[in-house]
Amino acid sequence: MTGLSDPCVEEQSDYTLFPEAEVEIGETLQHLFSEVERLKPTLLVLDTVSSLRVVAPTPAFHRRQLRLIRDYMAARSCTTVMLDEASSGEKDMRTQTLADGVLELQQFDCAYGADRRRLRIRKLRGCSYLSGAHDFSINAGGLIVYPRLVAQSYATTPSAEPLRSDDEQIDNLTGGGFPRGSSTLVVGPAGIGKSTITTLYVMAGAMHNENSCVLLFDESVETHLTRSEGLGLGITAARDAGRVSIMHLDLAELSVGQIAALVIKEVEEKDVKIVVIDTLNGYLQSAMDEPTVLLHIRELVSYLGRRGVTTFLTLTQHGILGPEITAPIDLSFLADNVFLLRYFEKKGAIHKALSVVKKRSGPHETTIREFLLGPGSVQVGEPLVGFTGVLTGTPVCGGDVESTGRMDG
Repeated sequence: MTGLSDPCVEEQSDYTLFPEAEVEIGETLQHLFSEVERLKPTLLVLDTVSSLRVVAPTPAFHRRQLRLIRDYMAARSCTTVMLDEASSGEKDMRTQTLADGVLELQQFDCAYGADRRRLRIRKLRGCSYLSGAHDFSINAGGLIVYPRLVAQSYATTPSAEPLRSDDEQIDNLTGGGFPRGSSTLVVGPAGIGKSTITTLYVMAGAMHNENSCVLLFDESVETHLTRSEGLGLGITAARDAGRVSIMHLDLAELSVGQIAALVIKEVEEKDVKIVVIDTLNGYLQSAMDEPTVLLHIRELVSYLGRRGVTTFLTLTQHGILGPEITAPIDLSFLADNVFLLRYFEKKGAIHKALSVVKKRSGPHETTIREFLLGPGSVQVGEPLVGFTGVLTGTPVCGGDVESTGRMDG
């Protein structure tokens, strides 16, 4: 039927002199510029320029159109934000040279739990900015960015009197207490009393009108309170008075940036002087997909030290008795002080031993003391003497004297 005209053919014949992309993009830009003249905005958001890239015949043509938009808006003092959905294989780095700033958003899949989102500033002309990856989340009400923690950007707070536990035997063991701003690692097998040691310091701070923050990764707040109350530590009253903040952190939902932001908020807004991370095993589990988690922990500890906050970190070792007890990772280099707790066998019963194996500033006892937890009480005995091999779990009596620190009951 050669006598009938095809409307599609007639429409296509309109583009015989100019490429189709130039006509379509030209009409789009003309409409854009006319709206700008009518509204006279100070901020323009183009969502997204990938639509222009699709119809552009060549990358060079696409760059020319973006430069035209940039120059037109700059002449009218209008800030322009262009969104681009290009994948890493589609990126045209020469296009990015047209922009004064480039912000890159990324989303990472986790093996379990919520996906992680990160923001990175690739370029910002004429301005200083914090480089590196910054975690962010999209919540009800907007987008929240958690800037990468840089400890050196915070001022150093002068140190006060040493932090004591208000337990005479423990304070003797530590040489009179730990310096403010120091970090203490409490190491031992499961169930030996690591959290109890940290709670003693938290309660001592509360008695001197100091605020503390306890971050729980492995157990619930209710379990922590119940155990502490069973030992007669009275932490519930301190919590109700606002002196102690106890939070259970969901490992599957929080990124390391969110955890750091939470700690910073507690320190800067609530004047927290003692921070407990219980346990480091849980913290590490929350960042299984983060290869630089140790750098995050070290930066967080360094920040707390500069702000004069005394930090306690608990680490659970694998095993119960014997020389085969090992830690999942060696983090002693992060700590200024190290508490070591061990189970040992004596007269057919299991006992607990407590010692300080490291104190970076000042002297401390090198003795080993028996550590006893009972209903309504926490006791630390006199130094154990007459024994060797207590830390191996199978001590040997070296004479008639069994222990000057033996505690009955």
